[in-house]
Formats: sequence, C-alpha cells, structure tokens
Amino acid sequence: MYSYEILPEARDQVDGLAAAALPYYAELIAFLELTPWDALPYRDDNPDGNLRKALFGPAADGIAVYLVLEDQRRVVVVSVTWVD
Repeated sequence: MYSYEILPEARDQVDGLAAAALPYYAELIAFLELTPWDALPYRDDNPDGNLRKALFGPAADGIAVYLVLEDQRRVVVVSVTWVD
C-alpha cells in the first residue's frame, strides 16, 4: 500500500471541485493507494516514468497528475482538473 499526499496547490484545486466530482475523487485516492502504476504515464515518450496521470469520473471528466515515489511507497498528487 502507498501513502497518499497532495501538494497545497492541488488541494486548492480539489477544494474547488464540483460536489458531484468528490465521490469520484475519493475513489481515485483509493486507486492511488493501491495501484498507482496502473494509470497512464504522463508523457508517452517516458512510459516507465514516475509521473503519471489518472482519469476519474463517470465520463473521465477529471484528471489527476501525480508522482510515484516507489522507494518511499508514496504517491504525491501535483494537479487535479475537472471539466464541467
């Protein structure tokens, strides 16, 4: 299991999410704590990179960008966006 952290800027973005998006973000946190490597690489030219992106929501309305720190078993969310 990985620990979940979020940068202050990303926390502000989560605080601004629509109420309808919050349950999906909660599901995303569970995903990040269990299987963070199962998301897409942030850059296609670096498929094994630690920077990842995960889509969330019923129609992939949200995207979270995060860093996997494998040696620390830690995931750090750096950006969260929700398209209304």
